[in-house]
Amino acid sequence: MIETRKPIETTRSTSPEETRERILTAARDVIGRKGKRGATTREIAEVAGVNEATLFRHFGTKEALLVACAQHFCGYMQLADVAGQLTGTLSEDLFTLGRLMLARFVSLQDMIRWSLVEQDYEKDIFAETAWRPQLAIVAVMTVFMQRRIDGGELQGDAQKLAMVFLGLIFMHALGSKKFPDSLLHSGDSESALRFYVDVFLNGVRKR
Repeated sequence: MIETRKPIETTRSTSPEETRERILTAARDVIGRKGKRGATTREIAEVAGVNEATLFRHFGTKEALLVACAQHFCGYMQLADVAGQLTGTLSEDLFTLGRLMLARFVSLQDMIRWSLVEQDYEKDIFAETAWRPQLAIVAVMTVFMQRRIDGGELQGDAQKLAMVFLGLIFMHALGSKKFPDSLLHSGDSESALRFYVDVFLNGVRKR
């Protein structure tokens, strides 16, 4: 008879915040290996070193845990904090935000992969909430773009501008592994970011 390993609470004393962090990290690990559909709360709890009851006490349901995982790792709060403090030139501030989001997108490629592969499943997960990681990030950038529109530095629809700029950065992050030898990806990322900022602000038509 095969004996299954049971999740055991860690013996060291941990705060609720530390326990929550362990569960979120474990959720990302298990989902990264098995996808959202295949990940079970039982395995997530085992990897986190807690009982399944502890997981449910913190998050309630598997779906709520997945939403919390997206919120925790997507980095929109850090983006909001940085965007709210920028007071430099438009091009330099866009470069700063682009560099921050590129690093975040690269680090989140496992989560992005789940999102693209399991879109139908995600619709069910996020059906009861208007919050989505991509919308939260776009919202932060929209506020930044609107502030620069109000200051006379940009024109157009702030949300569309935010989506276009983030789309350039997102494309670069996903293409870094798929097209590592391309002209945009073979050099250093900062040169590519400077190019994207220039194209975003000035276009490509000869002036």
